[in-house]
Amino acid sequence: MKAFAVLVQLLGNATGTLEKLHALSHYFSTADPKDRVWVIAIFSGRRPKRAISTTQLKQWCIESTDLQEWLFEECYHTVGDLAETIGLLLQPTSSTTENLPLYYYIERLIQLQNEDEEERKKFITDVWKELEKDELFVFNKLITGGFRIGVSQKMMVNALAKATELDASLVAHKISGSWDPQTISFDQLLLEDSGNNDDSKPYPFYLAHALDGEPHNLGDPSEWQAEWKWDGIRG
Repeated sequence: MKAFAVLVQLLGNATGTLEKLHALSHYFSTADPKDRVWVIAIFSGRRPKRAISTTQLKQWCIESTDLQEWLFEECYHTVGDLAETIGLLLQPTSSTTENLPLYYYIERLIQLQNEDEEERKKFITDVWKELEKDELFVFNKLITGGFRIGVSQKMMVNALAKATELDASLVAHKISGSWDPQTISFDQLLLEDSGNNDDSKPYPFYLAHALDGEPHNLGDPSEWQAEWKWDGIRG
């Protein structure tokens, strides 16, 4: 979790694309492999279903901080982001913090979907007592919504390509389609040659452009892959 919190901090403070690209590629080169898979999932729209409501988070934070509700609402209104508001109001009470991986927290949040409110509250409030400020913000963001830190799909693909030394178009193909971050490893997702048996993974062709030479220079037509170009969106 510490490594992911550092990454989010770097991405949030970065002033240029190259700076963000370097931070992402460094993370994908050094982080726990399971954490890498979850970061790919988070930044490509595969976030798990929310297990905790915003109303519950507000109430548990009010109880944990002994604030009156009106004061919490004033803080929330000033900050404008629930995850950040909670992170600023809470103070860790544990003298030592265990550096558990990102995937532990995400998979535990998934398990909470099948547990009662008392179990959910206990886990959330216990974690609030243990994590440091930056990690606390990241943890809350995992519950409440997306990370608005300017990471596009293309930037993530380029960072993965740099970290794995694979072609960017191949990376884009491999992380498309249907895959489960809970069951697939980083090597299975990106590094192993699993063929193209998954019909949910269309090859990422891009915009058509004029030929620079004659058609016969493109090689044997029997080895081509063709895609119909329809007007409008693709089917």
